[in-house]
Amino acid sequence: MATLVGAGCGVGGEAPLDIDAVERQIPTVLLPGHPDLVTEVDCGSPDPEGLGPLSCTALVADTPVPVHVNRPGIDGRVRVRSPIEVVVAVDLATRVAERLRADTGVDARVACSPSVRVAFPGESFACMATDPDGREIALVATLLGAAGGFRLDADLRLPVAEGSTVEEPSP
Repeated sequence: MATLVGAGCGVGGEAPLDIDAVERQIPTVLLPGHPDLVTEVDCGSPDPEGLGPLSCTALVADTPVPVHVNRPGIDGRVRVRSPIEVVVAVDLATRVAERLRADTGVDARVACSPSVRVAFPGESFACMATDPDGREIALVATLLGAAGGFRLDADLRLPVAEGSTVEEPSP
């Protein structure tokens, strides 16, 4: 759970909640390292003086996710929480490189994009692995669930590097 300070602007619920300020600050609270990946936040049109939490929706890396906003407590703080987990590409690239090293014995540099995905099964990252000789292989890391497990496949949609050969499987 993250805490948003100042959007309530009142102690003891005296001042109405500034819904626009809450919506503007949710990206930074939800994804502190990548607020730019929260492209939209919508909390609807609740009564700013009402009681109870707000149910909002944030668009994170093109995926709608629920966000719950608790109105200011006696300390004047607004609390923001969401049940989502995210996978950051830099962390995933490290894990892909470790798997490649374990499976093949080759130390490869790996870069993946986009920079973050919501950890839902089936979400995928495009990765590029480069071996010590500079050869590249395109990979797809597909998330298996919120725990961060992934399946790794060669991305055969990309052209083969010049001078490389691809053998077709036998029927």
